[in-house]
Amino acid sequence: MKKLTPIIQWFILLSAILLPFLVVRFFPKLQHTTDLHTFGEWSKAWEKDWTMVYVNCESCNYPFIGTLLSGGVMSTIDFENTARINNRFRYYLAIVDGINVLAIWFILTSLQVKRAPLWAGVIGLLPTSWIGSSAWGQIDGVGQFFILLFFIVLIFLNTKPTTLKRYLLLAAAGALLSLMLLTKQLIYFSMAVLGLILLVNLFQGVRTRKDLVPSMLTVALAFILPILFIDANLQLPASYISHIQYILATGSQHGDIISSLGFNVWVFFSDNLLSSSHLPLQIGSLSLAPLSPYVAGLSLFFALNVALFFLFLRDLRRHTTSDLVGFNKDQLISALIYFSLVNLGFNLTLTGTHERYLYHFYPFVIMACLAWLARADKRVLLFSLFAGSLFYGAFLYGYLALMIRPLNLIAIRLGTFIHLVLFVFILYSWIRNSNSQAVSSSRA
Repeated sequence: MKKLTPIIQWFILLSAILLPFLVVRFFPKLQHTTDLHTFGEWSKAWEKDWTMVYVNCESCNYPFIGTLLSGGVMSTIDFENTARINNRFRYYLAIVDGINVLAIWFILTSLQVKRAPLWAGVIGLLPTSWIGSSAWGQIDGVGQFFILLFFIVLIFLNTKPTTLKRYLLLAAAGALLSLMLLTKQLIYFSMAVLGLILLVNLFQGVRTRKDLVPSMLTVALAFILPILFIDANLQLPASYISHIQYILATGSQHGDIISSLGFNVWVFFSDNLLSSSHLPLQIGSLSLAPLSPYVAGLSLFFALNVALFFLFLRDLRRHTTSDLVGFNKDQLISALIYFSLVNLGFNLTLTGTHERYLYHFYPFVIMACLAWLARADKRVLLFSLFAGSLFYGAFLYGYLALMIRPLNLIAIRLGTFIHLVLFVFILYSWIRNSNSQAVSSSRA
């Protein structure tokens, strides 16, 4: 790429920040009216009595912070017209999308990516960064903000901070994990893998084992206390002791069908994506009873995550040095890759996945690939990721614009195939990069 002046790079960054606002302003009908209507129902229950929102509103199936950031925020918008309320709500989501672009810029700068403003702007301009959030009318951008902020905390945590600053950062990391748990079920996959990354970083970031216990205690308290505080102030239906328990017990059972427009491997084994995922798995005329797509998906997801975790540990070891405390730049990149593959992996293996579930995949894997470019030629992978992102953005647009129907097998199977190939390509690049690093270290 030819050298771009700083003015052009910052202009592209600014364009990415403003784009979600322009989409909401000039395409007011490009939205998911059902989700926005649901938030409207929650807002009435929230306004009536937020402490009893789970008693007064049976459809409210987000944890407390997610309910606050959706129905709670919508209840503060003082308009009679529903369309105006929805658009004001989406402007608030557009603000979050803009902040996320700035967070991506900060992470890229910290990872020493050349032309960081340009690439942050490019990521922000990709439809996958805003069509599933502010355009759609969903709060996944807020969850994305918590994830990005977690990676920023992780970066600061590995800059050899003072003892006080380190414990403050650990508390922030624990609180962010708690906020993820309290926001929305989709982010639980991300929360789990970020928790593992933090745990590994704790073991690698202490000079003596006696420092490990207070560090883990700090994270645990920062994680648990917000949940206990919120539960203590909520009224719940009888027999429930925590609203998280209530949400998990009464939330929609997405995994009970093959797919809800999501890209998973089970769409190749059924022509009816809304059929039960608990029926025996069929390969042509061959029945694999009692194995069902639901059970097979859970087993495959578990095995895949175990393998990815060990690959992550292996890569960390190959990028470490004898005097290293915490993560270095290469290990932070590895954490981004590990995080991205888990998010893509659950989409591909579990039944009942939705069309927006890839929202936490593309920005992070593209950031990792851009950071890789400084050490290895990953241009083919980067091009493939941009192509996949554009396809996925077009798919979401097609759904919102009523061009793609829920049972469009061709589009869903094509999307699944593309993302299967991407998963293999990313995994291969990660392993190859790790092996080459080990070879170069042994020669040095």
